[in-house]
Amino acid sequence: MPDMSPDNLPQKKRIFCNQCKVITNHISEGSHHKENSEESGWWEETDFIFWVCAGCDSAVLEARYTDVSIMGEYESSFFPKPSINHLREKFFIKLPPKLKRIYRETIQAFNDEIYILAAAGLRALIEGICSDKQIKGKNLEEKINRMNTLLPQNIVTNLHGFRFIGNEAVHELAVPEMGDLRLAIGVSEDLLNFLYELDYKSSQLPKAKGLVQTKTG
Repeated sequence: MPDMSPDNLPQKKRIFCNQCKVITNHISEGSHHKENSEESGWWEETDFIFWVCAGCDSAVLEARYTDVSIMGEYESSFFPKPSINHLREKFFIKLPPKLKRIYRETIQAFNDEIYILAAAGLRALIEGICSDKQIKGKNLEEKINRMNTLLPQNIVTNLHGFRFIGNEAVHELAVPEMGDLRLAIGVSEDLLNFLYELDYKSSQLPKAKGLVQTKTG
C-alpha cells in the first residue's frame, strides 16, 4: 500500500479554473484521507483535496483514487467538473416557457457530456418551435420545409441537419460528435433569436428613440 499521508500530497497544482477559464495555479487548503482494506489483500484509498485558485480565489475538490489493481497510479475526478468545453446558456426574454426548458436542458445535457440526449433535445426544440408557430406536417422533415414562411431558405435547408442528428442519435443510438453538437446548438440559438427576440427588440427601438428625443429636446 503506497504512502498516502497528507505530507506526501501535493501542495500546489495547475488545474483548469472554471472562473478564470484557463489553467491556473491552485493551492491546497486541506485534505481528507479515506481507505478500505480486506484480509484477502485487497485495498483502496481516496484522498479528497480542496484546491483554491491562486488567481480568482474560487475552489474545486479533487478526489484522487487508487486501489490494489492500479497501485502506484491515481484516477482523479474534480467537483465541479472542469468547464473547458461548456456552453453558457443564453437568456431569451420572449421565449415560451416550454421551449425555454427544452433549450436549458439541452445545454445541460451537452455540458454533462450526455450527447445523445443533447441531440434529442435539439430535435425536440425544432418540433416545439413548429408547434408554437403552428407549422403542420406529417413528420419533422415536412415541418422544416414549411418553415420557409418564417425563415430564409438557406436556414431552412440547414435545419435539416437537426433532423438527421436527432434520428441517428435517438433511433440508432449513434453518439454525435461534440463539435457538431456545439455548432448545432449555436445555430438553434440564432434561430431562437431570429424568431422570438428580434421582433421584441425592434419594438423597443421607437421607445428608446423617443426617450433620446425627450432628453435632447
